[in-house]
Amino acid sequence: MSKTEARLFNDESLEIRSNQESEAKVITGYALKFNTRSNVLGDFIETIEPGALDGTDMSDVRALVDHNPSLIIGRSSSGTLKLDVDEVGLRFEITLPNTQYANDLYENIRLGNISNCSFGFNIASQGATREKNPTTGLYFQRIKKISKLTDVSVVTYPAYNDTDVYARNLDQAIKESNKDEIEKMKFDLDIIKLKNMSL
Repeated sequence: MSKTEARLFNDESLEIRSNQESEAKVITGYALKFNTRSNVLGDFIETIEPGALDGTDMSDVRALVDHNPSLIIGRSSSGTLKLDVDEVGLRFEITLPNTQYANDLYENIRLGNISNCSFGFNIASQGATREKNPTTGLYFQRIKKISKLTDVSVVTYPAYNDTDVYARNLDQAIKESNKDEIEKMKFDLDIIKLKNMSL
């Protein structure tokens, strides 16, 4: 049986958005991103290569708080956790349950107290390579194949600084998306006007 691993460390760099007008509380973000480097994890630094999630078993992934199975906030088999692999990495969306710890989590994300994610996984047989840096003594690990994803977690201390989580609701996300498009159209129109004035 393959060993389940988790990735945790520290970061303070991400933006948070929220709106609590709607009853549905949704958090979204990236649990992992391809071609980014982890912090030092014991005696190694790690990166996850594009394609590492091709064919990965994601049939029953749990969404947790700090990898704690007693603090479950979503599950892929129930539809409360949605996962999508894109060119950036593994994107998730969780519709939070109406529990005290989930509501507390949402508030901490909204305030920026928690802003990162992690993931639990099994590396496939020969799914990773390691090379030692003779100068630093650290190994550099490339994960090429993950056989199973066990959980995505909202965490206080992530292994990868590039992970993120946002607090929002679906209605607000749609409004913000439309607002961004309208602002872009206005900006483009202003550029056209300026060009015409200079002619």
